[in-house]
Amino acid sequence: MESLCGIPFALLEVPNLKLKKPSFVRAPSAMFIFACILMSYFLVTGGIIYDVIVEPPSVGTTTDDQGHQKPVAFMQYRVNGQYIMEGLASSFLFTLGGFSFIILERSNAQGTTKLNRILLMSFGFAGVLIAYFTCRVFMTMKLPGYLR
Repeated sequence: MESLCGIPFALLEVPNLKLKKPSFVRAPSAMFIFACILMSYFLVTGGIIYDVIVEPPSVGTTTDDQGHQKPVAFMQYRVNGQYIMEGLASSFLFTLGGFSFIILERSNAQGTTKLNRILLMSFGFAGVLIAYFTCRVFMTMKLPGYLR
């Protein structure tokens, strides 16, 4: 197999090109890369691939006892199905939890004053708790009786 791939290189000579990078091309900043990764994390955890393939409605409806239609944000009893708003809400909570861990990590930086350290730790810990318990509430709304 290697001899077959080497035949064109035995007949042809590779030119010696000296290409220069254009002066306007620079490496992106670290915060730009972080923002791109955070945005892709938000979209992937929100189920954008599922939303594009299945094309679910943004919110669903249910009928109450009097026959009136009520909007619902969670597709109950379907773990593998979601409405668009449900995916975006849960994705926001996943991102909030991850961002809160980043804030907790930043609170341990050298040179941080005591007041800033306490504030960062408080906001980071509160964000993690809010994200965790709200995700649990979302899960009990999706599957009633699951986490009890």
